[in-house]
Amino acid sequence: MRDLLPELGTNVETYGLKNGDYHADAIAYDALGSPSFDLYDHGERIGRVQLHVPGRHNVINAIATWAAAKQYGVDFAHYAEAMAHFRNTSRRFELLGEKNGVKVFHDYGHHPNEIKETLAAATHVPHNRIFCVFQCNSYTRARTLFCENVTCFADADEVLVPDIYPGREVDTGIVHARDMVAGINAKTHNAQYLGTFENIAAYLDEHAEPGDIVITVGSGDVYRQSQKLL
Repeated sequence: MRDLLPELGTNVETYGLKNGDYHADAIAYDALGSPSFDLYDHGERIGRVQLHVPGRHNVINAIATWAAAKQYGVDFAHYAEAMAHFRNTSRRFELLGEKNGVKVFHDYGHHPNEIKETLAAATHVPHNRIFCVFQCNSYTRARTLFCENVTCFADADEVLVPDIYPGREVDTGIVHARDMVAGINAKTHNAQYLGTFENIAAYLDEHAEPGDIVITVGSGDVYRQSQKLL
């Protein structure tokens, strides 16, 4: 891609975590996994940025925001203030509550890449173990994305899987949540099928300990069902 940039015939600005015209350094994370970082603009450190949204992907988003804002004459102080005041949207690494010293978060992510970044963000929240509760929305998505070469759950200590949420589809028997568990375990060996959220709640009551975190992911009714874990 970089080799093509000289052929574009226009002004090009690049950004990234470690490389690019705009990049970050000295990334640190707070108790909820929200990062702060030094922002560099064409090799010059221009200031410290504090975010209140978790994950390294949001560092990248913030760098891109500065690259765009600068083109419109926004100064760094106003940019940094806006970044510090922005709070996460609902269902994006949202803290739902805490039970017996175990924090429960939820994220809408339902594609493997989203789940991977969500769990990477969870690793920056102080924790003992990470329990991921994954509800897949649709049998088609389960069959095409989560039955083979499933590596996105590597950062979880345990993955707890309920039945597939059908969405607009009808269960034809072509795939089951157990097939996803097999696909996950073929790579990371950390998943088990528990069927219902009542079973998952009972499992967590027995096995989760203070200092552990639970992150529920999916786009079905998992957001509502997650209340059963509290």
